[in-house]
Amino acid sequence: MGRVKQQLIEFETMNLGSIPEKNLCIKHVEDKAIQSFIRKNYENGYCDYCGKNLKVVSLEDLMFFIMEGISFFYEDAANFMPYNSREGGYLGQTYTKEELICDLVELKTEPFELTEDIIDSITDSVVWAEPNAHYNSPSDELIYRWNYFKDVVKHKSRYLFYDYDSTDIYDDYSGRDISIILKEVGKIITQLGLIQSIEAKEVLLRCRQHKTGEKISELTEIVSPPTKFAIYPNRFSPSGIPMLYAAFDKETAFSETVDYSNKKSNQMSFGEFKLNKKINVIDFSKLPPIPSIFDVKKKKKYFLISFLHDLIKDMTKGISRDGKEHIEYVPTQIVTEYFRYVFNKNRKAKIDGLIYPSSKNNPKKAIVIFWDNEECLENLELINIEDVTITNPDKE
Repeated sequence: MGRVKQQLIEFETMNLGSIPEKNLCIKHVEDKAIQSFIRKNYENGYCDYCGKNLKVVSLEDLMFFIMEGISFFYEDAANFMPYNSREGGYLGQTYTKEELICDLVELKTEPFELTEDIIDSITDSVVWAEPNAHYNSPSDELIYRWNYFKDVVKHKSRYLFYDYDSTDIYDDYSGRDISIILKEVGKIITQLGLIQSIEAKEVLLRCRQHKTGEKISELTEIVSPPTKFAIYPNRFSPSGIPMLYAAFDKETAFSETVDYSNKKSNQMSFGEFKLNKKINVIDFSKLPPIPSIFDVKKKKKYFLISFLHDLIKDMTKGISRDGKEHIEYVPTQIVTEYFRYVFNKNRKAKIDGLIYPSSKNNPKKAIVIFWDNEECLENLELINIEDVTITNPDKE
C-alpha cells in the first residue's frame, strides 16, 4: 500500500480531512495535556501563529493527538444513534464540528485562527454525538448504584440492606448486594491516594452554640458529647453515636455549627485544641481535578474521578434541619460506618476520620473524627476556649 493511500486511511479513521501545513508552539493552547504533548514532541521550527522561530509541532501531529482524545468521548452518530428521515434525521442530540470543539470540548486557543484551523481539519462527513448520553459510562453506572443505595437505605431497608432484594424500578439490581457501591468507593479512594495522615500537634477548632451565661471552660464540654447527650443526627453520625466535628479555621468551624434559627442559644464558644497523636484520614478535599479529555494517561481514571466529584457534592450538600435530616443523613452515615469498620478491617493504619469540603464555607474544609468524648480527652490537648455573641448578618 502506498504512503499516500495509507495516510488517507489514517486520516479517515481519525475523522480528519485536509490539515493546513502549519506549525505551532506551546503558548497557543491552554489545555495542560495538549501543552504536555507539544513539550514532548516539539522540534526547532517556525511557528505560523507567532511568526517566530521556536520549538514547534506540526498541526497534523497535534490533530491526531486531539482526535484521539475526542474519540474517547464523542463519535459519529451513525455508529450508534437511530435515524429517521421522517422525524428529521438522527433521533438524539447531535453537534456540528464547530460545536464539538467550541462548546463540548471548550478548546481555547490564542489566536482564534488556531481554533478555526483545528475545526477546518476535521472532516465534514461526521455528525458528532455523545455515546455516553445514550449508554451508561462507568461514572453513570457508579452514580446509578449510589442513587439505588440511597433509595434503599432511606426508604426501604435501613439496617439489613446487605440482604435487600429489589423487585421495584431498579430491576437491574434485583438480588444484588447493594453495598457494592461502598466497596467501589473504597477502591477508588485507594487508587487516587486520598488516604492521608495528619501529624500530632495539628490545631483543630470546634464550636458549641449555647445559651448566654452558660460557661464552657473544659475540654470535655467542647468536644464530642458524652453518649447520653448524642441525641441528634449529624451528616456522618446517627443519633447515639458521638463523633468529633471540627475545622481547621475559625470561620469554617463557626459556619458549620451556627444555627441562627435557635433564638434561645445566642452564644458561641470556640474551642482550640491540638492532636496528641498522628491520625489517618480519607481526605475528600484532595480530589484530583477531572482530567482533560486529552490526558491519555488518565483516561482510565476519568470516569472514576468524575464520579467521586459528583459523590462528594452529594455527600456534602446543604440539608435543612426540618426533621427530614433524619432521613437525608442516613446514606452518609452508613458510608462513614463502612470506612470506620469494614474498610478498616484489614488495614494496619486504621482510618480515624474524614476530611470533606465545607458545605457552609466553600472552599474551606471540615473534619469528622471517629472519637467519642473519652477518646477526645485522651487524644486532644486544649489550647483555648473563647466566647462570642452570635449576630445574624441577615438582620444587621
